[in-house]
Amino acid sequence: MSKISDRLSKLGQTETIGFGFGVRSLTRKIPLILTAVTIHKPTDIKDLDADLFIISDGLQQPKKLIGPDIWGVSVSDRSESDIDALVSSGADFLLIEKDSAPGVFLCGEDTGKGFVVDWDLPEKRAKAVDNGPFDFLILDASSLNLPLDVRGVLDLQEQISYYSRHIFLRLTQLPTNQDLELLRDIGISALLYDISDVKTTGFANLKESIDKLEPRKEKRAAPAVLPSSGSSLDETDVIEHEEDDWE
Repeated sequence: MSKISDRLSKLGQTETIGFGFGVRSLTRKIPLILTAVTIHKPTDIKDLDADLFIISDGLQQPKKLIGPDIWGVSVSDRSESDIDALVSSGADFLLIEKDSAPGVFLCGEDTGKGFVVDWDLPEKRAKAVDNGPFDFLILDASSLNLPLDVRGVLDLQEQISYYSRHIFLRLTQLPTNQDLELLRDIGISALLYDISDVKTTGFANLKESIDKLEPRKEKRAAPAVLPSSGSSLDETDVIEHEEDDWE
């Protein structure tokens, strides 16, 4: 299992790390929503705190990214002969940007996979994507107006209703605390920003805001309505009278 797949399966949970004799175990809470950043060169991660990083055009420079626990590279329609160098560089996952990318990128169980989906994808294609070997899908929501209004929430729910995979939103603006609550309730798993947008926003405060999010409250089914004691007695009386008449 890839690191990103494992991390996504534990959103909002607390896990223990550091097992073994003589090793001090530590606990850490996995955020309800992850933060992700697309970078263009390895030095872009300097002084940047995010849960995962994506190197754009990684096939040009398949070098190991030092520091981050989880990182991957975006791929499009480049030569499939580069995949060996790409995976051996230490990337945990591949982000497939275009459906014209070589099919070989879909192979391999140990490497995580993501796919960029278009807004308003036809239902049949959306179903095909959801049946694909992807750990997560990225939806470009850069045109989404923040803070969210009711229409924005409904539009977003409509777009992701076809998918059972983890959904990452590609944004250019920072959500408000209320937006984060709505995104949590909708089921968004991560927020993705380009490094250029990170430098012009208050991205450093985003993780702090996410850490303050309370878990989503599960909706409870309406309790069953029991008959009143009076009605039960009446029914009993009727049965008893009927039995008396029968005798």
